This record gives sequence, C-alpha cells and structure tokens, in this order.
Amino acid sequence: MHHRPRTARTAFAALLAAVFIFASVAPASALINPVVTLDQESGGVPTRFTFVTVSDKDAAISAMDFTFPKGFDLSKIDFDAVTLRGLKATPVAIKGTASGETLSVTLVPSIAPSSTLRVQVRGVVPVEQGATYGLKIAYTAESTATGVPVATQHVDDTVKFTYRTPTLSELTSRLLDNNALAIRWNSVKALGMFFKPQLIITSIPLLFYGWLLALALILFAFPIAIAGGLGLAFMKMSKLPPMRWIAAAYINVIRGTPLFLQIFVAFIGLRIAGIRADDNVTAVIVLAINSSAYLAEIFRAGIQSISRGQFEAASSLGMTYRQSMQYVIIPQTVKRVLPTMTSEFILLFKDTALLAAIGRPELMFGAQNIVANTGNMTPFVVSAAYYLIITLPLINFVGRLERKLAVSEHGQSIPEPKRRSGLFGRSEVPGPGVPFDATAAKHESR
Repeated sequence: MHHRPRTARTAFAALLAAVFIFASVAPASALINPVVTLDQESGGVPTRFTFVTVSDKDAAISAMDFTFPKGFDLSKIDFDAVTLRGLKATPVAIKGTASGETLSVTLVPSIAPSSTLRVQVRGVVPVEQGATYGLKIAYTAESTATGVPVATQHVDDTVKFTYRTPTLSELTSRLLDNNALAIRWNSVKALGMFFKPQLIITSIPLLFYGWLLALALILFAFPIAIAGGLGLAFMKMSKLPPMRWIAAAYINVIRGTPLFLQIFVAFIGLRIAGIRADDNVTAVIVLAINSSAYLAEIFRAGIQSISRGQFEAASSLGMTYRQSMQYVIIPQTVKRVLPTMTSEFILLFKDTALLAAIGRPELMFGAQNIVANTGNMTPFVVSAAYYLIITLPLINFVGRLERKLAVSEHGQSIPEPKRRSGLFGRSEVPGPGVPFDATAAKHESR
C-alpha cells in the first residue's frame, strides 16, 4: 500500500521523460512556411510547380514525398532542387521516382537546418477543372539534437494552390498546337511572328476589356474637350486682352508639348507634389485638356469662316450677339467643323495607347504584356484590328459627310475618288476639283 504513491510518481516521471525525448527527436514540423507556385494560370497543360520552404532550425531534411491531387499526370515530369542563401543558389543532388500522383525524392546531402529549399517539378499536367487544390508533403527529418531520423507524415503540411478552368479560346488554341496546317503556317517566320493563329484566338478576349476601357476614356473625355474647346475659342476671340492672352497661352502650351509629357506630369509630377486622384479620372482629364486646345482652334477657325454678312443679317432682325451666335453662327460652324472634329476624335482615341506608359490597363498595355510573356508580335496585330474597328468607319463617315456638306453649301458634290490599278493593286486618287482642307491637314500632321 505504501509503494503506490512512489509507483505513480515514477510512472509520471517516465511519461514526462518520454514526452521530452519525443519532442527533441521529432519536431512538430520541419517545414516552415511552405508555399507552391505554378507557371500556368489554367489547367490541362504541362505546368511547372515550384515548392519553396525553410527547414526547421533543429531538423535536417533528407527525403520528401509530394502527393498531387487525384487525376494529375506525372508521367513526363523532371525535377531539380537547390538551396538558397540570399541570391546564391546551390544545386542539390536529388533522386526520385513518380508513382501515380506521388513523387518521392531523396536529397543528398540532407538539407541543413534553417536552409531555404526550392524544388521544381516540371511537366505536371493538372486536371482541366480549375479549383483550389492541395499538395500533400511528407518528409524524413533528422533531428540535429539526437541524429536519429524520424519519418513523419504531416497532414498539416498540405500546401494549397489555385488555378482556373481554361477558356474556350485557350482550348481552341491548344487544338491548333497539334494541327498540321497551323504548324506549317507558323513555320514561316513572318507569319508565325505576326499572325500566329493560337495567339490571335487567345489575344482577342484578353484585349477586349482594354479596348472597352480605351473607348470609355474617350467617351468621357471628348464631350469635356468639346465644351472646353468652345469656351477657349470664345476667349481667344474676346475683345478683352487678358482673356485672349490666357486662351492663347493655354492653347500654345498644350499644342506645343507632347501628350506623352502631359501624361507623365499628371500621373507622376502631381503625385510627387501630393495631388492624387483616381487613375481613370486623371486619364480623362489629361485627354480632355489636350484635345480641348486643338478643338479650340478648330472652333475658332470655323466661326471666323462664317461670312460677316450673317452677323449683320441677324442684327437687322433684332438679335443680340449671343442670340446670333446661338441660332445663326454656331449651327453653321458645327456643320463645317464636324469632319475635323471627327478626325480629332480618331486621333484622341489612338492617343490612349500612350497611357500604357504609366500602367493603365488599356488596349496597348494588354498587348505589351502578352508580347512580353510570349515573345511574339501577334498581340500587336490584334490590338491594331481593335483600333481599326473604330477608326475605319469614322474615316468613311468623314468622307461621306464632307461630300454632303459640299452639296448643301455649294450645290455640287465632291467627285468620288477615281480608282486606278497599279503595281501594288487598286488605289484611290482624288477626282478633279476636290477642295483641300488646310486646317484639317495641318491638324492631322500633329
């Protein structure tokens, strides 16, 4: 009866000793902050998995098992491992085999404690269905305190990764990768570099939202520019010298400096000065400021082209200066300058490409990113097609509008351009008697 307390104390001490020994031999986890990254955004294609972790300060890692989700194909993989110390990478001898969805590797020598380990597994083909999956990690860790290797299966060391389901355009592009006709087409360097079918198919949806952003910026900026340009035109024609000086200074400075510089001043210079605004709002303001200076000269030239007799006729009817402008001069001016205004709209739409320099995700910026990732120029050709969707109809509209205005003002239409055949196909030349718009031509040359 008197030995029971001693027996209980002995058993408790033995339990504490066992816990202490187990804790010193097998650390809770020999992997610190394990992460895995993929070089592909969607499934169904060979993908490089990069696993990075730091070994525990009390454990050296000698072997690892990577268990991928069910359905992942590891039949054509290759792999390597390095340890990282700062920016210096030291190769590690690694041997392993793949069985089903599991890759088992041995590291020689063992990864020292507190070392950064990077393992790359290339050629893994994930299932097409995108989702968040887990990569299970099992490893053999050797305690530096006892030197005894302990095999431990750590369910907690499942590392999560995510990818998306491939789109229809991506699936179509993958089919073309194995198409004999597409392969022969791409074998011609010029065709494969600028008109690669696979990239055309994938670039169209990727660039669509950038195209919409460019259109949205213009649709907001151009009405503001019209109002600003009309106001500046009246200021420049004002009888008050200070008003004329201010308008002239504004117009000369804006027209005399490149839009590229104005964009950098707005997006970088003002922010350095502590003035910040939403990027899209800033882009709209910069485009409107630039275009208003050109529209001011267009409106001024249009107003001054109206015969002085129109003012006198309006005055004889008892109209004030404001009424004459509102009901007589401005309506005629709008008809005359509408073709040139349309040309300004086309120019401003194309100038949105300059916003790519400061990282706005418009059409040109998206094309640059795809080109940088693929090394192929095809996305630039696709972006050019997007620009032409807007500019070509507007160019044709300007031509028809000029002919209609010629009929309404002079009673005769501008002759249709003659077509003639030449060495490089059919070309258009102006017919006899086609008037030359010097203001529009000067404006187009900017």
